[in-house]
Amino acid sequence: MISTNMLSANKVKLHGMTSTKWTTKDKITQYKGLINLYTRDKKIIEVDTLISQKKQTKELKGIQREIEQNRKDLENAVQGDKQKLRNTLAAHREMQLAFQNSQPQKVIDMVHQVNFTKRKTRDILKYRMKLKSDRLVDLKLRYALYEDRLKYDGQSWLTMLPCERTAHLITGKVNAAILRKEAAIYIRNAYKEMIAIMKKDALYFDAILVSIRNDGLNQGKCMINATKLGQLGAEYLDDRRQDFRFLEKVVKQDMVVRKRDLAEVRHNVEQFAENLKFLLRRDSDINLGSVNLPDSPSFAKFQEDLYHVEATLKYLKDAIFTPTIESIYPCLKEQLYQKERLTELVKKCENNRDMLLKKKNHAAALKSDLENTMIETTTEYTQKKKEYLEKIKEQEKATAGYETLIKSRYNLLANVRISLKHFQILSKLLASSQKNLSFKVPEFMPHTMEVPEEDEVDGETQLQETLKKIAIKETWFLDLNL
Repeated sequence: MISTNMLSANKVKLHGMTSTKWTTKDKITQYKGLINLYTRDKKIIEVDTLISQKKQTKELKGIQREIEQNRKDLENAVQGDKQKLRNTLAAHREMQLAFQNSQPQKVIDMVHQVNFTKRKTRDILKYRMKLKSDRLVDLKLRYALYEDRLKYDGQSWLTMLPCERTAHLITGKVNAAILRKEAAIYIRNAYKEMIAIMKKDALYFDAILVSIRNDGLNQGKCMINATKLGQLGAEYLDDRRQDFRFLEKVVKQDMVVRKRDLAEVRHNVEQFAENLKFLLRRDSDINLGSVNLPDSPSFAKFQEDLYHVEATLKYLKDAIFTPTIESIYPCLKEQLYQKERLTELVKKCENNRDMLLKKKNHAAALKSDLENTMIETTTEYTQKKKEYLEKIKEQEKATAGYETLIKSRYNLLANVRISLKHFQILSKLLASSQKNLSFKVPEFMPHTMEVPEEDEVDGETQLQETLKKIAIKETWFLDLNL
């Protein structure tokens, strides 16, 4: 290791700071510079050593790889290449697993031994084949001899050998057994097909029976509910009959009392002229009955309340578009009647909606049952369902168009009727102003109004006709003013 002591004798000889002219500060500065130089040299030396170390380690690894490769080459040269042996034995999996790590010479010896044993086995099989071929020739000769005997000597039962007779009996029995077996197999297959068909039919009929049972239950519930409603209706009818009988008695009594009162009033009216002289005073002061009293604060308050009531009634008259104050109540009554009618209509629509929802749920349940019962016709049902849904969508579109058309016509007719009503009131006012009579709009009964018959006449034609009539009335009104 290089010494960094700058005050040593060697370092003092090197830097030569022995003169007395060197101050302490100069020496310190010089020492600092020298120290920096030495530290820089030290770092450079360390970096160089590190680089050389890396280079040497790299070269060492390369040398180690070369040594390993050379050792492998030497081993392959001495003992044989095992990789080449494994590649050679790749076609024979069993031999590769058995001899892939063995010596090549051992593998060669084993292959020779296997070939020797297989060649020996082949020779034995050839010898056996030769013996069997000789036996086959002998048997064919005997077969030809027996065939000639049968052909030329006859096939009578007496001329047959005992073994032939036994063979004939056995073949007959075997053929009969084969026929019975084939018949049994055919019958078994037929019964299998019948059972499969019956299973399918059972699934289908089970679904039908379940649906019929559910329909029967639903119909029974419907009948029970209908009988309950009938009983309730009968009880309600009996109650109403009793109420009407009671009302009839009360009305008859009231009619009798009213008749008696009317007779008494008629009698008093007839005798009014006779009793009139007793009701008048002869010597009476004109100002006797007139009493002037100051207005009380309650009367002033009453007048204010009356003014507010009149203003409210006037505001209602303008808001409802009525000609007089007397016709406000009939209009409000008509609105109340319309409200009740619409509420009843809403209830009816809600009941219909609930009924449709119940039917929808019932249909969904039937659909799920049919889909889960594995019926063959389910695909047909789904196709028909899709077709019906498309038709329903088309019908819904058509109904929506018709509804919009009907709404537009209803709005048009309502506007026309309102305008006609206003013109009717205006004409009556004009007629009453000419005759100098007090005009009073007759109260219309909402329950006795006739519902206009709906027709299919176009609203535009009706509007044109009404406009013509309005123009005629306007000209008539102008003539009257002139």
